[in-house]
Amino acid sequence: MKIITPPVTNYRRFSQRGFTLIETLIALSLLAIISVMSFQAIEVVINADERSRAKESGAAEIQRAWQIIHRDIMHLRNRPFKDGLGGTEPAYISDSDQFGVRFSRGGGPMIATNPSGIRRIYYSLSSSGQLIRQSWGISESPRYSDGVTLVVLDEVSEVLFEQLDDAKGYTASWPPASRQGNGVFPKMIRVTIRLKNNTETSRLFIGLDA
Repeated sequence: MKIITPPVTNYRRFSQRGFTLIETLIALSLLAIISVMSFQAIEVVINADERSRAKESGAAEIQRAWQIIHRDIMHLRNRPFKDGLGGTEPAYISDSDQFGVRFSRGGGPMIATNPSGIRRIYYSLSSSGQLIRQSWGISESPRYSDGVTLVVLDEVSEVLFEQLDDAKGYTASWPPASRQGNGVFPKMIRVTIRLKNNTETSRLFIGLDA
């Protein structure tokens, strides 16, 4: 009688072989490289988005500054101003030696302390690069009151108010020597703002005598 024995299965052929140390190190290295590249790509996108937001914010701040300046110049009034020291300033005056422009403006709220609604506006540039707007009621005195102060724009390196004179040229001092008087207004006013990041913007406004 012949006994049939089942074939011997070689289980070693089907045994699973694990990763070697070198293969594991290579896989980890590739994963690290991919992670670094992904992080750098995300960082580039984030930085670009931040720059775009900063640019939009800066443009909005400049636009706001121009709106304030435009409203002031649009409401120029021929009203001299008593400086509180016994003198009277012209309705519009600017100084080329040290930046500053002062003028009378209407269109303000008519309240008990200032029934005419006319205010005295003073633009100046601070040592820290802020464009400052100060205002007083037409009957107030800068000698006894600091007025209302507003920071119009930050990071400003230079502001220039130029007025069109009779010689068809622009001058930084007003009123010119040839046109002294309290009721003298420029026909055109050109305002230039330069920021510390080298951005320059300019606007031209119609004066009261245009």
